[in-house]
Amino acid sequence: MKQEPKAWYGVRTFYRWLTWENRPYEERVVLFRARSLDDALELAERESAEYAAENDFEVLDMMQAYRISEVDEEVGAGTEVFSKLHALDLTSNEFLDRYDSGPAHTQIGE
Repeated sequence: MKQEPKAWYGVRTFYRWLTWENRPYEERVVLFRARSLDDALELAERESAEYAAENDFEVLDMMQAYRISEVDEEVGAGTEVFSKLHALDLTSNEFLDRYDSGPAHTQIGE
């Protein structure tokens, strides 16, 4: 049986910090090389559990995966690694306010 070639996937995972003040939430996008979306999610689930255990984080019960490349396509500078559409009836400022994580995690260019 011929195996499917591998493509790149970005998987977004979510955590709650248990030992840091105010117990913030964290979102991560991690790259995986996999034969299918399901395989990428399995790899992400394992990596996510290891990451959380090493850092005393709680893994939240949601993952979002995004296929980055076609099979054997190069991934490098400028490659989109994750995209999500939001179908919300909000103004641009309302949308940004909803998803702003605050000044501690925002870098503003000079």
